Amino acid sequence: MRRHREVLKFCGTSGLDPKRAQAFNPNVMADYFKKLKAAMDEHQYELGNIYNFDETGMQIGGGRKRTGKKFFIPRSSRARYRKRDGNLELVTVVECACADGTMLEPGFIFQGKMWDRGWVKNHPDIS
Repeated sequence: MRRHREVLKFCGTSGLDPKRAQAFNPNVMADYFKKLKAAMDEHQYELGNIYNFDETGMQIGGGRKRTGKKFFIPRSSRARYRKRDGNLELVTVVECACADGTMLEPGFIFQGKMWDRGWVKNHPDIS
């Protein structure tokens, strides 16, 4: 770490679903791209017609996770608590990239039945 501080950093790990981990290996990936190339050769797909779609979820209000902030306090002090927002509403964010390098604007899925255009007034192409 001392010799390569500019390229290395210390961080923890995050969880990966076992099925996803099992599917993410060199043999499976090589097979996928072999099949993709065969399909592209056979059907003459244009890059502008190939898209990748992904989604991620976030909790409004920070959810139950900690902020990662730590504080120094005197050893003699009792533990300090901070109130946090009890709002655990989930928002789904979807994004879509094209093989030609272009991106669609992201989409947001909120809980509820009404859509307020004011939520994205600065970015009217977002849905």
